[in-house]
Amino acid sequence: MVGVPRSSGCQLCRKRRVKCDEVKPACGNCLRYGAACPGYEKQLKFVSGKHVVRPKGSGAKLSPSSQRGGGSSSSSSSSNGSPSSSSLMSFSSPAQSITRSPSPNRAQFVATMLASATVTLQQKDVTGFFSWMQLGSIGMTAGLDSALCCLSMHIVGKNVGDAAMVASSRTLYGQSLAELQRQLVHRTKWRDSDTLCMAILLCIFELFAGTGSSDSWLQHARGIGVLIEQRGPAAHADGWDAAMLLSIRGILIMSDLFYPRDEACFLSRKEWHHVMKDRGRRLIHPPTISDESIEAVDEYNVQLAYVPEVVRLGYPALLAARSGMPPDPVYIAAARPIAVRCHAHMKAWNEKYKHVFPPVEEVPSEDPDSLYATVIKYPVGWAGTMQISYWATMVLLQGMLGVLQHEHNYEQEQQEYVRGILRSVEHLGQGPLGAYRVGYAVRVAYEVASADAQAWIRRQLDRLSKTYAAVDKATYPEQRADDEGYS
Repeated sequence: MVGVPRSSGCQLCRKRRVKCDEVKPACGNCLRYGAACPGYEKQLKFVSGKHVVRPKGSGAKLSPSSQRGGGSSSSSSSSNGSPSSSSLMSFSSPAQSITRSPSPNRAQFVATMLASATVTLQQKDVTGFFSWMQLGSIGMTAGLDSALCCLSMHIVGKNVGDAAMVASSRTLYGQSLAELQRQLVHRTKWRDSDTLCMAILLCIFELFAGTGSSDSWLQHARGIGVLIEQRGPAAHADGWDAAMLLSIRGILIMSDLFYPRDEACFLSRKEWHHVMKDRGRRLIHPPTISDESIEAVDEYNVQLAYVPEVVRLGYPALLAARSGMPPDPVYIAAARPIAVRCHAHMKAWNEKYKHVFPPVEEVPSEDPDSLYATVIKYPVGWAGTMQISYWATMVLLQGMLGVLQHEHNYEQEQQEYVRGILRSVEHLGQGPLGAYRVGYAVRVAYEVASADAQAWIRRQLDRLSKTYAAVDKATYPEQRADDEGYS
């Protein structure tokens, strides 16, 4: 319409529909009323685009969610109606409608953002981070587009130092969260592949951004676990749904490991073992990784899924030991056999697959704050992550075995494992996903590290948490005051 003005004032003045003096960095109205001026950058919002008829032969078709993986229609449990558990997702956000219709323009924008984020991550050898995302889904569902875009924008914005882009990513996150809530309470859409994908993307966003707190990702991970469990193993046997399970399995296990539930991790059940493996399909792995290496990753995750049960059963004994009280024999009898079995299986895994890891390089440290004169440099990032994750799991299991009065003394092994983890942080912790690679291992090593090593770890966390909120030191115990621990 001719003559309709378009305001260039700050966001708050536009919302209140008052004249803005457009003074920067904060306008006069905001200063006068004591409000934080949100700035002049217009926020991004996904809206429905007009239907566009594509000419025949103009490219690959965008398949709807019903044609993707097997998750939308092959759920083996709770197939009629929404999940029975009220804990599926207890998100809260402002209700904000996101319409769903194919939009070529929106698809192009989201694809561009995804490509930018992928390039950002590939600079540090994380070639498969978005490999599970089905590109044919882009442009079909505004809620899924918004979730994918908010994560991509956050990663790129943090990498280039663009505060406006990071702020826009949080706006899109809020929209996506509201749409996910609607999908989860829908009678049938809760089990759609799109819904699972949205939940995974928003969980990963929380790992990086920590919108509520540095451990807010846990709420998402718990909800995703319930969602996947109620969809059943058959829903994740093939296609996109199988790739999504492989991409999120580690995060699901971590959530149960650090915050144990009242029962064992569902991925430790035998009916889930088959779908937890790639089985030669290369659903999430780049072509540069060998089949045997993929098999090693799969087997490690299968064994790791048993570890939360050790922590759950042995934690009362650990608390008793820390308070100077003798542990209850009932807890020892329940936890020790499982801990011994998990430790033996992890040892066997390492003996079977250690040859697939490329040799590491000992190099002089370039960090003036380093605890060590020489540090470990890994030729391949994924191999480094697997190596220090194995060390961390052994430290955890051996620590629990000590509490559970196992006869073997593991102090020398733990010293070597902790030292190996800490010497790996300098190189393996670089780049946008550095904290993602080292987070689990560093968290475990911190528990048994010396006071000096803990102080160094906390300084590293100050750096790493700037791009990966989940490693914020606020979630760590206070630094120890005794002379014990390893470094």
